[in-house]
Amino acid sequence: MPTSALTMHLSFLSAVGMLGLANAVSVAVIPPYPVNGTSAVQFALDGPFDAPKTDFFNQSTFQWWYFDALSEDLKQSIVFTFYANTAAASGVVGSPFNGLTLNLQLANGSMPEFAVPSEAILMATVGEGLSAIMNGTGYSWYESSDLSFVYIDINDKFNNITGSFQIASGAPHHAMCGPATEGASLLVIDGLGWANSIPDGTALIDLNVNGEKFKFKGVGYHDSNWGVQASSSSESAMWYWGHARVGPYSIVWSDVLDIAASKEFQSGYVAKHGEIISDSCGNITVRPTGQNSTWPPIPGQQPSGFHIVYDMGGNGVLDVNITNSETISYEPLAYSRWVGSTVGGIQGQDMYKGVALYEWEGG
Repeated sequence: MPTSALTMHLSFLSAVGMLGLANAVSVAVIPPYPVNGTSAVQFALDGPFDAPKTDFFNQSTFQWWYFDALSEDLKQSIVFTFYANTAAASGVVGSPFNGLTLNLQLANGSMPEFAVPSEAILMATVGEGLSAIMNGTGYSWYESSDLSFVYIDINDKFNNITGSFQIASGAPHHAMCGPATEGASLLVIDGLGWANSIPDGTALIDLNVNGEKFKFKGVGYHDSNWGVQASSSSESAMWYWGHARVGPYSIVWSDVLDIAASKEFQSGYVAKHGEIISDSCGNITVRPTGQNSTWPPIPGQQPSGFHIVYDMGGNGVLDVNITNSETISYEPLAYSRWVGSTVGGIQGQDMYKGVALYEWEGG
């Protein structure tokens, strides 16, 4: 190991000890540049749930760890995305190899966005959880070994942002089409993987953003995506994805249309009071409603909301309507993210209200 890499490795071991992770299963350093060679990419669960899913990152392999939270009055939200190989993950030429983005929805109606390049990413896995330091950014995160808790520490001197973000999980993690058991599929479509570490939880946000307080308690979520940039399926895919709370129900959905193959891939997850009642693929539909509610989606069109129908077999049919409250991120012809209100429940049973954060992305 080169002297610089050894120094970095030993420094991280010291940091790991300070984080209380002395019994880490493994420690990894992701350099801020691609590594030559063919990287093995994992699309079936093999090892710690939230760990990196490639043995190293070359020019085309990537992974991001995503965290969000929204207030129950839908006036505030926050989205963190931490990237290994930003350019391959985002498709933005010239992006730093590693980095992060931060999107805020403030109570005053403003929606600032921040992008921060990272040096090496220092990572440690403990049990199912992952902890990391984005070197040179002022951002780091810690996850408990059972994924019941995550804490993000922020000391961003460049953008003048300090504080913390934390989620206490209220729903168990899961694989693409079922429980998070060894060998379970994590494949969304060819070349793209997904692992949902915290489907729903209670989030506490306490930040200072350029001298202004940004603080709320709300609904939190965390997952990870990874893959291979050269995948023809992922480049030609359009999808609806999101998470919601509807009364006692925690819901996560993914409805992906592989345009090149003319195939639709669907994943649904529902927990009630923290217990999974359905987790499967192929029996959930997500469709736009109101204005511009075309299917398949037409790039640039903004629907008024979405309708979700999930046949959970013996547990009934979950029927949820979502109405957009605010577009919190928008990239013309490519991407929209919203917060919105929900109404729904099991068909023939009580109806409930709640909130959701969700998106459309086109290939």
